[in-house]
Amino acid sequence: MTVSSTIDSALAEFEEAHCLDPDLQPAFTQTALLATVRSMAPHVVHEIAEPLGMAVAIARWSDRVLVIGPYTHEALYPETVPELVNTHVLPASHAQVYRLYRTRYAIVDAEYVHRAAAAVLTAAGTRDDLGALQRIVAAGGSIAPGVDEAPRSAPFAAIEDRYRLEQGFMDAVAEGSTADALDALQRLSSIPSTITYLTTPFLGTTILRIMARIAAQRGGVPGVTIDAISQEYAQRLHRMGHTADARRAASFNKRMVAAFCRAVRRHRRRGHPPIVRQALDQIDLHLSSPVSASELAAALDVSTSTLSRRFKESTGTTVAQYATRRRVERAARLLATTSRNVREIAAFVGYEDANYFVKVFRATHGMTPTEYRARRSA
Repeated sequence: MTVSSTIDSALAEFEEAHCLDPDLQPAFTQTALLATVRSMAPHVVHEIAEPLGMAVAIARWSDRVLVIGPYTHEALYPETVPELVNTHVLPASHAQVYRLYRTRYAIVDAEYVHRAAAAVLTAAGTRDDLGALQRIVAAGGSIAPGVDEAPRSAPFAAIEDRYRLEQGFMDAVAEGSTADALDALQRLSSIPSTITYLTTPFLGTTILRIMARIAAQRGGVPGVTIDAISQEYAQRLHRMGHTADARRAASFNKRMVAAFCRAVRRHRRRGHPPIVRQALDQIDLHLSSPVSASELAAALDVSTSTLSRRFKESTGTTVAQYATRRRVERAARLLATTSRNVREIAAFVGYEDANYFVKVFRATHGMTPTEYRARRSA
């Protein structure tokens, strides 16, 4: 167990002491662990489990990080190593080395790990916010070229395409063009051998999020808005965890990129003065919470009458009417793209009374949420 405020060096020491091979255990490298620590929600104990059967628990608070492990949840059975070799998780040449490596570490129940981490957080004057272990199932790697396989090198043309498409992707986000950004992302994903980060669970999405953040800033989006979107998708990513499902990861990436593009487009609305653009952003970013013109005016440090007048002059609608329209639009997307029930969706878009939500939705769409979902799925 390690508690450290020098996070970089602590994770570097962890990799040096406990990573069998960076190519076989990418989740145990300093780079991957640091990306996880920087993106993870504070005061939540995360357990990273990787295909070689090892795990490590991590939590962060303030400027400190807690690392427990590595450890394993199961004994090394006679069939374990052959199974890993057969599934290509482990090269045959590493089988004996792996046996020696695996037996170095204790078999620990996840519940005891969580209790230990929660006790450390309490002793540090903070607390475990989730009350349970947040599991991240990491994907494995492959052995380095030259050990069990011939080295491979991408052609120069493919490398040039990669940088050209990456630049095109960032330019599209900076312009707020969702279609062009997703097209560039699709073409990036199709380049063989060179875009490994797009096919690496968790890491690929984290890199794309950073690229989109930078591009959105170039597009004029204020830092507070960029950070709100970035934090939202970082939290969603941690809830989703590491996944080997390529379609699920691609769908998540598309939604994230589209969110940054929408933010750019909002800030390029030439007809809206800055105070109205800020109000629109505040409403769009907090659709789950009721908002009034007076609360919005206080947050933007203007009078309610001034905000209401400028908002109506610029948008042709009131703050309340705009918020209602955006909540219904969000609800319609959720009805069409998720299996959540109507009551859950109502709460998600800020309506505690599901019956009132149905009334508002019908007034906008001319049908109930259930009827809308049935028609969209037909």
